[in-house]
Amino acid sequence: METKELYTKLKGFFSKQLDLMRHLHINACWEYRITEHSTDDTHIKLNFYLFKKNENSLEMTKNKPEIKPDLILFFTEKAILSMIEETSSAEEYFERYHKVMANPQSGIEVDSKVNKPRLKLWQIGYKQWQKDYKF
Repeated sequence: METKELYTKLKGFFSKQLDLMRHLHINACWEYRITEHSTDDTHIKLNFYLFKKNENSLEMTKNKPEIKPDLILFFTEKAILSMIEETSSAEEYFERYHKVMANPQSGIEVDSKVNKPRLKLWQIGYKQWQKDYKF
C-alpha cells in the first residue's frame, strides 16, 4: 500500500477510537513506526504520532509534537492493518495486539518501547490503562 493511502486509512481508524487512550491525561502521546516486513527493519515506511488533544479527541499527525512520546510502538504494515480491519472498539484492538505479540508470524510483528519512567506514566493515567487493557 502506498504510504499516503496507509496514513489516510490509519488516520480514519485512530481518530475515531478515543478509548485507546482512556484514563490517560491530555497530551498522552504515542509514536508509531511502521515498517514493511519486520519490526527490525531500519527503513521506516511511515512514522506518525497519536496524542490525546483533549478529553474528546485524539489527534494523529506526521509532525513531531512538542510532547515527548510515552511509548514508541513498532508495527509491520500487515500487523497494523490486520489489527484495525473491521475493529470496532479499543478492547478489540488491544485483544488483537496481544494475539500478535503472543503469536508473531513472518511479516506480522509488533513491538514497543516505554519512553518514560514508570512513575511518570502512572501519574498520567497508565496504571488504570494497563489494568483495563491487560498490559
